[in-house]
Amino acid sequence: MNKNILLIFIFIFFNVSSQKYNIELYNTDNGLPQNSVKDIIKDKYGFIWLTTENGIVRYDGSQFLVYKSFPLNSQRFTYFYGHTEKDSIFTPGDYGRIILLHKKIPKVTSSAKRFPTLVSKDHINYLLYCSNYSYTNYSGINFYMNFKEGKYYIRKNTLTFSNTHSQTEETLKIKAIYKNVPRVFTINEMLFYINFTTKKVERIEKGKIVNSYEVPLLTDINSKILWSRINNQVFILNKNIFYMCTYEKEHFRISKIVQINQIKNDNLISIYYDKLYKKLYLGSSTEGLQIISLANFITVKGPLPKLESVFYATLPYDSSSVINPYGEIYTRNGMISTKNFKNTVPFFMAYDHYRNIMVRKDDDLKTYQKTTSYSSYTYVKNFFLKDFFFDETRYYSLVAQRKNNGTPEFGGTFDIYKDKSFKSLKKRFLFNDEPTKFMQLDQDHILVGTIKGLYNVQIEINKIHNITADKELSIRNIIRSKDGNIWITTLGKGFYLMRNNRLIKMPFDASGNISSSHTILEDMRGFFWIPTNNGLYRVLESQLLKYVQNKDSKVNYYRFSKDSGFNTNEFNGGSNICGNQLDNGDFVIPSLNGLVFFDPLKIPSYYPENIYIERALIDHKEKYFKNELHLEQKSSRIDLFIDIPYYANPDNITVQAKIMGLQNAKWESIGKDRKFSISNLGYGNYSFIVKMLVSDNGKYIYKKINLIIQPYFYQTIWFKILTISLLLFLLYLLVKWRINFLQKKNLELEEIINIRTQKLSSTVEKLETTKIQLHKEIEQQKKLIGTITHDITTPVKFIALTAKEVLENKEFNQQRSEKVLASIYKSSDQLYNFTATLKEYADIYSHHRSDKTEVYSLCVLIEEKKVLFNAIAESNNTSIINNIDEEIHTQISKNIVAAIIHNLLDNSVKYTKNGTIVLEAHLENENIIIMISDTGVGMDPQKIEYYTRLQDNIENEKLLLQKYGMGLHLVLQLLQMIESKMIFKRNDTGGTTCQLILKNKIND
Repeated sequence: MNKNILLIFIFIFFNVSSQKYNIELYNTDNGLPQNSVKDIIKDKYGFIWLTTENGIVRYDGSQFLVYKSFPLNSQRFTYFYGHTEKDSIFTPGDYGRIILLHKKIPKVTSSAKRFPTLVSKDHINYLLYCSNYSYTNYSGINFYMNFKEGKYYIRKNTLTFSNTHSQTEETLKIKAIYKNVPRVFTINEMLFYINFTTKKVERIEKGKIVNSYEVPLLTDINSKILWSRINNQVFILNKNIFYMCTYEKEHFRISKIVQINQIKNDNLISIYYDKLYKKLYLGSSTEGLQIISLANFITVKGPLPKLESVFYATLPYDSSSVINPYGEIYTRNGMISTKNFKNTVPFFMAYDHYRNIMVRKDDDLKTYQKTTSYSSYTYVKNFFLKDFFFDETRYYSLVAQRKNNGTPEFGGTFDIYKDKSFKSLKKRFLFNDEPTKFMQLDQDHILVGTIKGLYNVQIEINKIHNITADKELSIRNIIRSKDGNIWITTLGKGFYLMRNNRLIKMPFDASGNISSSHTILEDMRGFFWIPTNNGLYRVLESQLLKYVQNKDSKVNYYRFSKDSGFNTNEFNGGSNICGNQLDNGDFVIPSLNGLVFFDPLKIPSYYPENIYIERALIDHKEKYFKNELHLEQKSSRIDLFIDIPYYANPDNITVQAKIMGLQNAKWESIGKDRKFSISNLGYGNYSFIVKMLVSDNGKYIYKKINLIIQPYFYQTIWFKILTISLLLFLLYLLVKWRINFLQKKNLELEEIINIRTQKLSSTVEKLETTKIQLHKEIEQQKKLIGTITHDITTPVKFIALTAKEVLENKEFNQQRSEKVLASIYKSSDQLYNFTATLKEYADIYSHHRSDKTEVYSLCVLIEEKKVLFNAIAESNNTSIINNIDEEIHTQISKNIVAAIIHNLLDNSVKYTKNGTIVLEAHLENENIIIMISDTGVGMDPQKIEYYTRLQDNIENEKLLLQKYGMGLHLVLQLLQMIESKMIFKRNDTGGTTCQLILKNKIND
């Protein structure tokens, strides 16, 4: 029995001494505002909070966020109290003011009366006691504690319970304060008292001791008790070992956490243990914050005084240990024994079919015999064995051979033996490059890897197929998974799945470390464990196979690094065996500094659970918000903080974000600063979406906030509507003005056109009238000229005949001569009159076409003609009287009117003797009526009838020029030219009255 106790003690001691942990130290050099960490808690949202003498600090596992701008005289804070589950956490400030930590934001609150840190009873002050925080080194301080049933008042030698409901009190006579620190603590809202006299821990209920317990570590005077009521945690520090104390089912349970050498007990003032992440937070009064991460992996090193602990090839030795090429046997507890293999290299090990251990000494093969407990060996020279396996009938070997070209290069062979020995070679396949690994696919196919490629060897037909073709791949390992898939690891090129003699490359991790994959170990849950030159990775095979089917499928690699318990992140490959699975379920992987043991089924995955997007830095000013962030366009830079409480390896946080509302919005990976920067966003409503990986099987959670960027006033819809309305109104006015303008122009144009049309019509009418008139005139002229020509012909012919008669009859008597001369005179005079009249008509007609219309007085014109005929009239004893009003003016062609008056006046003077000729005129409507009356012989009625008929039908009526002369015919022609008429009337008293009806033309 004593031996068993001793063995248990030794085992526990050894386990503790070999326990691996990682320490991170934070102070003012790397994130803390001050080096005195007074208290540590974890809120309901998962954030760690610290109180310091220069502010309150929030820690999310990656960054410290410091709050030290409270409206207080001092930023010194001490302890936390309150309830984390209710999200009401307090810490006292100066002069009784309190900071409330609620919804992840600390603010000064006015709740000091509801949650006081100082109360008074019977004129004695009591300070709130809720942790092991030490207020002062001076004595005489009293404390109080709040419970549902009432309050406990703690004084040096008494503990008084005041019942809130019954208003009664119970007082215990105990030494409640020792060295200015109360000797009480709470677990699960139960009060316990450490009685150093009786060496017992006593439970107190409503002021009475109800039970006592023997807990040596709690009553040990050398133990330091650290506790926190808000965390509901009690710790014991004894001989550099941290224990956690819990109370369940009326019993105390003391659990060992970790042993830390050289811990400074006096400086340790606050503590918190995160069970989920296996992290111990220690607050010091002078040295800041220590975070102790407990290892999930066990790393063992070589024995002293051996300085190096570099491991390569190992073989399972039994269910819980491995052996290396030096004969050293290791378990989780380190090296337990050695077989002392001498002068061996670390890169090759194998069991033969007798479980003898084959190792190499340089280029030679040594086989240690199991029958002698591996103390003796056989030796084969110049047999550089790289890899080996056997089946039921024979051995297969992969051998490197130096090339005979003076270089350090190797070629190699793949050899098949006839039996289970290396003595009888059956078949050999040559390779130009150094072989590294091989594996049997089936009885006829062997995969062989070299430093430059992968080959499929067909044994029966002696054919080697180059799978990698022109692509150079340095093969590290060939692994067959439990479902029969073949996986290939390489040096620097990642790892591949082989299907149908084709290699399918797997994606890299975010850092590219998976490129140097050494091997693959598969656990019972379908995870691949892949050691690399920078960390150990875990991935589900099912995710890799999904990627093979769909290259857009996401592969999630989970990384383990030094903080998980490794001495180094660099694992070793380059040997024929780069990892082992033991019968007890442990995996063993060699590294550059130790052998790593772990049970893959007991290694937890740590994924974040929550995302908080509540902070933004806008132009260097911090702003808090909930669900919606209102921004201004003038902001040049906006940083959105993605707060994630996560206390494991930050490489395993997969966070992506994008802004919906932008064109071609894509998911962007968020860096370790957990910040998303925005610049130059236009106004509008956007959605900022974040997704985060929360499980090994690829599950994501999403968080969305709305970004509302206010438009400038000229970008608002109302401004646009107003502007568009104004533009439309202006356009309307412009169109209306244009329409009015065009209408006005059209009217003006129509008026102009009408005027011109009227003028044109008038002109056309005039032209038509003129044409008709001209036609009439031409016809009349033709008729007149024809008549004149006819009438002229007769006197001319008569003159010619008379002249001929004179020439033929030279002798004329006087009577005959006078008669001939008289005839000639008469014919000549008639001819003269005709030609003179014709000339006068031609002159009038010519001047009428070119006459300029002028206004003249009709009276003056008549007077001029009167003067012309006065002498002839006086010789006939006739007087010409001009009774025309001087005010009568006209624009009728003056020449035509003058010619007409001249002809008519000439006839009146010619046929009036001893009489009078009276000229009168008056206006009648638009006409001028001129009356020429004489008292002469009068006009023959037959002549009046002729001229009347001729005037009405001058175009068709035959002219009787010889009978009536030219004068009145010309007058009628001239009257037709000025669109006027003439009426003849015989006077009752004798003579003739000629009435001219002239169409007046005068512009007022």
